[in-house]
Amino acid sequence: MTASNESSTISRALEGRTALITGASRGLGRAIATGFAAAGAKLVLIGRVRSNLESVAQELRDKGAEVHCFPYDLSKVEGIPELYEWITSAAGEVNILINVAGKNFRVPAIEFPLEEWRGVVDLNLTAPFVLSQCFARPLIREGKPGKIVNIASLMTAAARPMIPAYTASKGALGMLTKALAVEWAQYRINVNAVGPGYFKTELTRPLHQDPVFDKWVLERTPMKRWGEPGDLVGAVVFLSSSAADFITGQILYVDGGWLANV
Repeated sequence: MTASNESSTISRALEGRTALITGASRGLGRAIATGFAAAGAKLVLIGRVRSNLESVAQELRDKGAEVHCFPYDLSKVEGIPELYEWITSAAGEVNILINVAGKNFRVPAIEFPLEEWRGVVDLNLTAPFVLSQCFARPLIREGKPGKIVNIASLMTAAARPMIPAYTASKGALGMLTKALAVEWAQYRINVNAVGPGYFKTELTRPLHQDPVFDKWVLERTPMKRWGEPGDLVGAVVFLSSSAADFITGQILYVDGGWLANV
């Protein structure tokens, strides 16, 4: 499935739900927002750049979706609780949380700056944790169910050189998914993750335009291609829907067979 045909392949599985999607202004977050709109969800979108976020929102509004935008840099984790109050006062109760926003920094581990380490970990791990706390509190208090889907990575289960902070943060995000799933299952809050393989996005453009790296990805991936952002949408919609009510604490890899290969 590609971003262009999401609306024809996803049913109205999320009708009547409100989904908060971070990192929604581009790449995987934008594709997920588009897929969720096709699935009937009301959307709350968070992104760092207001103009990019508003562009996505207007595109989805033109297709009939209800969309609320909240420009915010989620690496400023201390402000997330106040942001969440702003969101719920403007958009109402949130039923689904999709933690997409993330970043990477490439340098040998021996030279990795502490400031960059903290920045990657704050956005990739701490922000999803704080948002999950904010999301779960009112639902637990009111006895209502909810769904959290974290966007993990191949690096949740494997490792490559030059990205120690990214690998550490995504590995920890996988375990955070399990920890919250176990603790919040009693409250009917399902917590799962989706781990994308190598996808073509703005952030990975330097990699898939590198002939050597591109060749390695194609040889390593049994399906012999990079993922397109729309390829991720079905898994995220499924885990957010009532079809996944008895699934929690799982990491679903959407990787074209990359992890299965040796």
